[in-house]
Amino acid sequence: MKPERLSVLKRPWLGVLLPVLLTFGPVTRLSAQRAVTLQVGLTNGANVQLTWESRSVVPMPGLQIFPDYQMHKSGDLTNWTPLGDRFTGSIGGNRKTISSVPQEAEGERAFYRVESIVELSNAELIGERLGLADFSWGNLFGADLFDADLSGANLHHADLSGADLRFAVLTNGDLSGADLFAARLLGADLSLADLSDADASFSNLDGAKLFIANLRNADLRFAVLGDADLTFAALHGAKRDDNNIIDSKWRLVWEIVNQGAVGRNLQRLDLSFADVSEADMRRADLRFADLSGLFANDTDFRGANLLNANLRFIDLRGAKFDTNTVVDAKTRLIWEIVNQGASGRNLRSRDLSQAILAESDLSGANLSNVNFNQTFLNEANLSGADLTGANLFQADLTSANLAGANLTRANLRSAIITSVDFTDAIFLDTIMPDGTVRSH
Repeated sequence: MKPERLSVLKRPWLGVLLPVLLTFGPVTRLSAQRAVTLQVGLTNGANVQLTWESRSVVPMPGLQIFPDYQMHKSGDLTNWTPLGDRFTGSIGGNRKTISSVPQEAEGERAFYRVESIVELSNAELIGERLGLADFSWGNLFGADLFDADLSGANLHHADLSGADLRFAVLTNGDLSGADLFAARLLGADLSLADLSDADASFSNLDGAKLFIANLRNADLRFAVLGDADLTFAALHGAKRDDNNIIDSKWRLVWEIVNQGAVGRNLQRLDLSFADVSEADMRRADLRFADLSGLFANDTDFRGANLLNANLRFIDLRGAKFDTNTVVDAKTRLIWEIVNQGASGRNLRSRDLSQAILAESDLSGANLSNVNFNQTFLNEANLSGADLTGANLFQADLTSANLAGANLTRANLRSAIITSVDFTDAIFLDTIMPDGTVRSH
């Protein structure tokens, strides 16, 4: 164990009580699953009695885990001292009411708070249902979480060093600032998880799923990431060294986002489905490179050569092009639409298939006979646009605005139209997503 791991973790304070000589009644401070409500009362002997109900850090129907609680006292809201013994939590069981009667000097003005402490070091939680649990700042050192369901769990700044998380499900989990030193995460599913600022040094992430995971500023030194799925993973600021085992493709992505690729020869290389947002790729040679599905938000391509590159589904929102950027006409048009808008523009019969046009302004545009096959138009503004004869086969129109749009003879077969605004849209021989023809 590294020496600095002996330091005490900060804990969330889940109950704060105003001066008991001035305030009586409930005082509540919410903190997700670990909220407690303090009740202030008087005993028969006129002593102050503090009462609260313990709550599981795991919501039902998951395994009920009750944290430890520690009362603290202060006379000035700045200097706090522990008061009495810690109230011990449990794995399993039910809620219970906890009471404390602190002894006060006559006329003393006192403040109290309750500390919620997750103390699960070396706990055996194999295969348990722990989804949406709040383990933030908790101690799970060496815990056995093999195949456990931790989807959506809050593990912010939790100590998971040495923990067994093999094949655990951590999708959408918050592991920001977590201590994963030497943790075993082989085959774990960390898709969409936030591991920013986490210490994953010496950890084993072999075969782990890190799809769209946030690894910004994470420590990956000595970590094993062989066969890990890093599709769309953000590696910005991540720390790695020569002892870090990682596929050559993702090592290249790390180099691009952290060191830049100004003037670099990247011909014919595979950068598909990578996150190179904000990277400096000025004058880079990307001819024949596979840039399909590339997340290139705010990436600088000025002077870059993208001739004959695979540019299907490249996301160019915020990307920088200039007159020296060598790119095909279709991609330059896509770049113009997502960054400059195309309101009222005549784009009749243009090919905008397999493009990322999310959030674009195409209001009032002439889009008749345009090919939007498999194009992402989610949240796009297509209000008042002429989409006569447009091909929207398998297009994603989620939350798009098509109010007043002309959809005469448009093909929306297999398109996603969730939450689309079709107010006053014109339907005439329009093929709908289910294959039916709509006219009115």
